Amino acid sequence: MDHFKEIYSGYKHRVYFFVAKYLSEEEDIEEIVQDIFMHVWKYLSKTNSPSEIEALIFKSAKQEISNFYRKRKMIFVPLENSPENQDEESSEIEKQLQQEDQLKKIENLLEQVPERSREFFIQNKIQNLSLFTIAQENDISKTAVEKHVNKVLKFLRANLNLLF
Repeated sequence: MDHFKEIYSGYKHRVYFFVAKYLSEEEDIEEIVQDIFMHVWKYLSKTNSPSEIEALIFKSAKQEISNFYRKRKMIFVPLENSPENQDEESSEIEKQLQQEDQLKKIENLLEQVPERSREFFIQNKIQNLSLFTIAQENDISKTAVEKHVNKVLKFLRANLNLLF
């Protein structure tokens, strides 16, 4: 326990600022930092040297940041405000706004789909569950789940083409 406290005290600020380079919301940063140190706590017994501990911390940080963006399907936008990044940032912000607009349209379309089909689609495409896993959890065939997901995809494609 003392060893972990020592590691936490030594790295908490570095990890916080490392994560803050990639995220802007204070709440998200704190959550990810907490997840990183939970991961370190879990695997601390498998590391020996200080260099292995540091590698574990920052590898965990990169993984948690990637997981955050994957879960939220967001675009990475660097937070540095250097003059050479100004044009890139405004372009990235425009792309992010367009993507958020598209996501809202998709969310509105998903509300029009039958609930069960929507649930299967979200589990498969957003939560990355396999068709087989979804089928087992719902006690139906993999083919039935696949038909639900494909029905939603077909509906989205047809209606998104009309919106753009």
